[in-house]
Amino acid sequence: MIVPDYDASQMSYIISPLQSPLLQNDAQTVPMDLTGKRVVVVEDEGITQLQIRKMLRRQGLEVVGDAANGKDAIQVVLETRPDIVLMDIRMPIMDGLEASRRILAEYQVCIVMLTAFSEKEYQKKAQEIGTCGYVIKPITSETLMPQIEAAYRKHHSM
Repeated sequence: MIVPDYDASQMSYIISPLQSPLLQNDAQTVPMDLTGKRVVVVEDEGITQLQIRKMLRRQGLEVVGDAANGKDAIQVVLETRPDIVLMDIRMPIMDGLEASRRILAEYQVCIVMLTAFSEKEYQKKAQEIGTCGYVIKPITSETLMPQIEAAYRKHHSM
């Protein structure tokens, strides 16, 4: 199920873990091979960050960096130049929305927001900044990977 007010031209599908990870457009349900893609994980909760890293590695992605706040995220992303950034929103020092805005001003990368907050205000800000996806936690491989694929596909069609 897609979150109401979803704008397909601006964001990838937004789901919560209780919603179906299936995409409505058959062309977008064809799995995209993300094997070897370089990812930075930005998450301030250590256990969650570890789980995401393990999930990504099991799917064949290369985790090239991590950060626990937005300020460090900017530095890590600009130094490692990954293909994909998974970015939490609420973090200490600098939030993920501001970090994403600053990163995208210097480096066009596929950023997928990962957050426990489904408020439309956050979704709208993420969309305006130019992020490629918005996924509501908690997540599993079955919910996260199709969203990363859709976001990466969107990023490369821009």
